[in-house]
Amino acid sequence: MYISKQISTLQPSATVAFTEKAKALKQSGRDVIVLAAGEPDFTPPASVREAVAKEALEGPTTYGPTPGYPEVREALAGYLERTKGLKVTPDRIVFTNGAKHAIFNAASVLLDPGDEVILPSPYWVTYMAVIELLGGVPRIVEGKSTNGFKITPDELRGAITDRTRCLIFNNPSNPSGAFYTADEVRAITEICVDAGVAIISDEVYDEITYGGGPFLSPAAVSDEAADLTALVGAFSKTYAMPGWRIGYLVGPQPWIGKVTSFQGQATHHPSALAQAAALACIRCEEDFVGMMLKEFRKRRDYLLEAVRGIPGFRVDVPPEGAFYLMVDASEAIAAVPDVSGDIEFAIWLLEEAEVGLVPGEVFGASGFLRISYAASMEDLEKAVDKITGALNKLGI
Repeated sequence: MYISKQISTLQPSATVAFTEKAKALKQSGRDVIVLAAGEPDFTPPASVREAVAKEALEGPTTYGPTPGYPEVREALAGYLERTKGLKVTPDRIVFTNGAKHAIFNAASVLLDPGDEVILPSPYWVTYMAVIELLGGVPRIVEGKSTNGFKITPDELRGAITDRTRCLIFNNPSNPSGAFYTADEVRAITEICVDAGVAIISDEVYDEITYGGGPFLSPAAVSDEAADLTALVGAFSKTYAMPGWRIGYLVGPQPWIGKVTSFQGQATHHPSALAQAAALACIRCEEDFVGMMLKEFRKRRDYLLEAVRGIPGFRVDVPPEGAFYLMVDASEAIAAVPDVSGDIEFAIWLLEEAEVGLVPGEVFGASGFLRISYAASMEDLEKAVDKITGALNKLGI
């Protein structure tokens, strides 16, 4: 059967591929530690699980409104005002099958073939795939490791052309853990407003931060900024339920109306069970995020210290958000015989050290590795010992 030219060059998600490869090796009986997935190792709050169970037993099994149930959108509008200072009406909200779906919706309604998209690197792998699928042109702006993987306002300004349609802005960042302060967000947003450039603002990790002051959404900078911002959110990371696939997209009317039409033709609405989970998350009285954040900080701090003892590994600036550590492994890569580049090195680590990490090249950061510390302290300690041991065997 014929495969379209658009799809023929599409590659599987690299993060998913490396995670599945590591898990397959583990299932074969190897003692593999998988630190490749952005998947919190916690169980969602009991109130959230109970809400899903009740919805399954008592809730409707018919189709619902494309953008989500009114009660859930109203609750989210109140949540966004409480947490981000955004005054959003429910008709500006569309619930989606996870944040990835929201990003694809946003880009589909924003981009025409040939439009340029500014993409700070390191970037989440799906951003590049979405841009290319829609015929967009990525303009990569490197976030240097010595600056915490963040781009500067001047670097952003220099990348804007008359073909620039939007900036994809991920704060805090996957894969780097970079966190833009309120002043930095304000400066970047104002440049986009002045140039008439839209912002797809991926805020999935907004509550997982370790310093740098309060989180600021570009949509909260000004009314003009809100009219140019497609805010992407989800409950997967903050409430440890990535498998339930529930995210949302917030934007101005009439643009969000076109998103609703597009979603109605493509997927309709997300599962009623997932919407019940989202509503329960919004209403949750337990400080679940605070509990996770405390554990993530402990793991991050451990890794920052432990990495110093791994030959050829280094971290220039500690991450201030999410639960990832981007490690410069260029010295270690150069020291391993018959290994060229971080992809081959990640494969070598999986086979020789039995540790699954994601190579930086897939994020636009060659020579780096991404370590996910959404794993137990026991696994992190074991992984560090395994990597160190494998490198020591080579005399590194």
